[in-house]
Amino acid sequence: MRKRLTTVGKSCAVILPKELLELYGFTEEVEIEPAEGGLMLRPARKGLGFEQAADQVFEERDELLRRLRQA
Repeated sequence: MRKRLTTVGKSCAVILPKELLELYGFTEEVEIEPAEGGLMLRPARKGLGFEQAADQVFEERDELLRRLRQA
């Protein structure tokens, strides 16, 4: 899907379709982090700051990799 950037004051925004917002569980806040070739956009986890959420994601991935190695 290709979207055009919209100017908002001195910044830019991307307008996401309602269907995508509902599909991925986006509410009022998002987590944005650099990723290979671009940016990763995720729903913000309630009660966690960006670094805490990133740490939790890495812990979850580590557990998944451990289980895959044992399979």
